[in-house]
Amino acid sequence: MESSAFIALGSNLNLDGVSSLELIKKAIIELEKSNFNLQAISRFFKNPAFPIGSGPDFVNAVVKVRIDAKPQNILDQLHSIEKKFGRSRGKRWDGRTLDLDLLAVGQSIQPSNSTYLYWHDLDLENQLNRIPSNLILPHPRMHERAFVLVPLLDIAPCWIHPVLKKNISELCNDLSVEEISDLTCL
Repeated sequence: MESSAFIALGSNLNLDGVSSLELIKKAIIELEKSNFNLQAISRFFKNPAFPIGSGPDFVNAVVKVRIDAKPQNILDQLHSIEKKFGRSRGKRWDGRTLDLDLLAVGQSIQPSNSTYLYWHDLDLENQLNRIPSNLILPHPRMHERAFVLVPLLDIAPCWIHPVLKKNISELCNDLSVEEISDLTCL
């Protein structure tokens, strides 16, 4: 069953002399080669690494795709693409050549509403030290991150978060001016 999905792309480390912006552009091409039917691409943005001061600035974008796969299989494909681009998984929120986050698949909530809410409500210290063992959809932090919401606003302003019941425009309105002003369109 084909579904729409949103994927966040990020990079803040070069790979063999290839810049973060070029890595993201190449990753989008790789998504298309890997059975992802590209529907929309946001603008590219530069923003400080999170947490602030933890590394070089990131380049971020979001794409909308259609794909006939289960969410876990989509995530597995994204991890495979990351690996092709030199991604190594170490410390949480470490620098990376390519980060592909599955933000949402349609209106799916996985594995359950209560599990989603647990990760959604987790404090920053526990976010830093705990990693979910299962795929959590929608991404439990997406509503807090200007570098995800502003690109999403480009391609899906009316998409409604299945748990928070707000569209992307409303979620962007919840961000502070400072969070949004940290983004620079490339």
